[in-house]
Amino acid sequence: MRIDRPGIYVHIPFCLRKCPYCDFVSYPLEPGDAGGLQAYVDALVQEVSLRKDWLEAVELMPEAFFSLYIGGGTPSLLEANHIARILESVISCFPLKTGAEITIEVNPGTSSLEELRTWRRLGVNRLSIGAQSFDDTFLARLGRIHTAREVYQMVEWARRAGFINVSLDLMLGLPGQSLENWQMTLTEAVGLRPRHLSCYELTVEESTPYCALQAQGRLQLPPEDEVIAMLQWTHQYLTDSGYQHYEISNYALPGYESRHNRIYWENRWYIGLGAAAFSYWDGRRWGNTAGLEEYIRKLAAGILPEAYSERLDQKGQLGETIMLGLRLREGVSIPELEARFGLSVWELWEEEITGLMETGLLELSQGRLRLTERGLLLANQVQAAFL
Repeated sequence: MRIDRPGIYVHIPFCLRKCPYCDFVSYPLEPGDAGGLQAYVDALVQEVSLRKDWLEAVELMPEAFFSLYIGGGTPSLLEANHIARILESVISCFPLKTGAEITIEVNPGTSSLEELRTWRRLGVNRLSIGAQSFDDTFLARLGRIHTAREVYQMVEWARRAGFINVSLDLMLGLPGQSLENWQMTLTEAVGLRPRHLSCYELTVEESTPYCALQAQGRLQLPPEDEVIAMLQWTHQYLTDSGYQHYEISNYALPGYESRHNRIYWENRWYIGLGAAAFSYWDGRRWGNTAGLEEYIRKLAAGILPEAYSERLDQKGQLGETIMLGLRLREGVSIPELEARFGLSVWELWEEEITGLMETGLLELSQGRLRLTERGLLLANQVQAAFL
């Protein structure tokens, strides 16, 4: 079986402290807890080996993996020797394509120039920097541990370490943020000329401190029309600056789209490693246990730490592929999807597609279905039609 462009994700679930908007699985790292980090890395290396054995047993080991992404949490909290061990383990067990994209997420203020140089020597070729803002006031509101000055420093160090492919994560729609505030942050970011920019609108997730503040009426978010103005200005400014708007929240200079994230948006196969990591492989989705103690204990016993699993039928896989693919500005090719899944898109969703086209949220051109400019602002509503 030909497995098209698969990827590997490695989750490092540690942060110095939890940001009030974050609902990702992560744990505050206790000062001096080298033993906890070592135990987690030991378990992670064991999972890599067990997952390799599983892929070979089910005869679904691909010829090569297309990308490797180490995310979190804050992976840059790990020592260089921990990163080296993880990379060596993954590369020895899973075949990586020549020139594969290898990304590490890094937060300003958590790594040194020498550590970045070490990562580069180990084969990491892309950095995703969690900048979020270039305004210290908003960084403080977000609970970030770094300052704007440290963002500039991290970008400078990345280049001195030999990284060409640098991405910046930014957030808009923040409490108290105006269009002018956002324009300042994005202008500063573009001035650094990163190859890639992710511009995410703040979403208030359940069970976060921000959600509690909102329920108490103490979280003053910008009005909807202000956020829409931010999104529209972002598109215009970044495309005028030479960036391609290739996904709802993502922009890249030509040739620098995130290969790993495209795996998710195209609903390709990927293996997730680490506590709380999810995988999607051969129509099955599974998630690892989120608890660190349970994750470490199971792997010490030689047991894969799966806590959840479901198998999707062909219609479910096709629906998810449409839903995710519509995030891409190019949309989805109906002929390609029908060839891939052996089902008729029109027979399954003609009413939904027709209705969304009539309301101006979807458009069809040369067999490709994609969001309109208005549809970009209501993407969740469109995507829900295919669940």
